[in-house]
Amino acid sequence: MKQTALKILLLSLRDTWLDLWTVLVCNIVWLISVPLIIPCPPVTLALFYYANQTVHEETVNISDFFKAVPRFWWTGWRWGILNLIVLAVLAGDIFLTSHQSQTPAAIFFSGIYFTAVAFWLLLQIFTLPFLLEQEEPSVLQALRNGAVMIGKNPFFSLSFLFLLLLTLALGVIAFMLSVSLGCALVAFAGNRAVLNQLETH
Repeated sequence: MKQTALKILLLSLRDTWLDLWTVLVCNIVWLISVPLIIPCPPVTLALFYYANQTVHEETVNISDFFKAVPRFWWTGWRWGILNLIVLAVLAGDIFLTSHQSQTPAAIFFSGIYFTAVAFWLLLQIFTLPFLLEQEEPSVLQALRNGAVMIGKNPFFSLSFLFLLLLTLALGVIAFMLSVSLGCALVAFAGNRAVLNQLETH
């Protein structure tokens, strides 16, 4: 049965709580990898792999997370380079339009660019789970699958994004929980959303 965005998010919160300490370690490792840049894409994919195995009800532990980093190193960087290019282009467009006189056209294009950034980031939440479901990992195919999922389920995708952002915002207020657990929650939610989509088709 197809699950609602709210049900998926509640299950993801349960996933996070049931394995809290391991999830906390994985998320802290991810936070450390972000400013280091080079390990960030494979560590991100390893975190999504850990969530993927959990959602599939497989036995998984912290060592599986660390083993997944070298396993997904090159796949992670293929995904990471594409993200750097796309986000750099969009950031450049936003920077240029924000330094122009705020004509109606400039405001319109700024809105388009910000919407494109939001769409791209939402797409990544679905792309990585699709990538992990493939026998032969293909970043472009995973991106296509994620885009098709959003296109076929616009209401679900928007409500999913809204509820996820709301939960993360509340987590920041509640003792910075989103900093210590936020990416892991996103990984659980993305994997559950994709798995639910695959099971209903």
